[in-house]
Amino acid sequence: MKSIDKKEVISSQSAEFIKQGEEGKFLKMVSDTFIIKTANGTQGYAIRHLNMHDMLLIDTTGEGAKDAIKHLVEEGYKISAILITNKEALRNTYASLKEISQDAGGAPIYSHPMNNSDSSFEVKDINTKNKIFDHFSISVDDFPSASGENSVIYCDINEGMVFAGNSAIGASYDEDGDTITRPDLKSENKNLSLAESWRTYIREFRYLFPYKGKPKFNLEEGEQTDLIQKLGSTSYPGGGNPNL
Repeated sequence: MKSIDKKEVISSQSAEFIKQGEEGKFLKMVSDTFIIKTANGTQGYAIRHLNMHDMLLIDTTGEGAKDAIKHLVEEGYKISAILITNKEALRNTYASLKEISQDAGGAPIYSHPMNNSDSSFEVKDINTKNKIFDHFSISVDDFPSASGENSVIYCDINEGMVFAGNSAIGASYDEDGDTITRPDLKSENKNLSLAESWRTYIREFRYLFPYKGKPKFNLEEGEQTDLIQKLGSTSYPGGGNPNL
């Protein structure tokens, strides 16, 4: 992970590269940005700071992530924090949050207060501004979820990256296309609220990384606009409202 090969970076920006990658190992997709496949079709991410030492982990809590997290520490990286975007990722951890923090060298864990139910470990509020988030140039927005809240994480490196948690779903790696859809939250009010959250999302980004399914790479301005309009459509989950 410490050496960067230009050809590897270019070829890694594809769903096929991720599909062929080994589960439980970090794969470099974009400059200083990595993905790890975990159990049940979920995936987590890592952002490496420009100082080449500090790392920020996002949703790296699923079965299969333990050895990869410990390997980062063994390689000399400092894991500054672990961010958990959604309640599903909190429910399906490979171990207790305390143990995961220990595996990560004692890194603090952040999540939305409505999602956390582990009273044995102090989880920090992901909505509170702090020096770690500033250090990695990230900000967090609250989005509705089927249960609890979903934290959509924005990072302004690589011309803007959105880590959508489960507020958007990528196409399966086993199917053609790379459509991003909005999940059905099983509630009309929540579906409308989620659509509104996306429709009013004004950050500029080139990449969108979901908790499940294929990411979107190298979005041009028009493609980003189209994606936000589809996610913000109220006609059905995924978009398609011709009036937007």
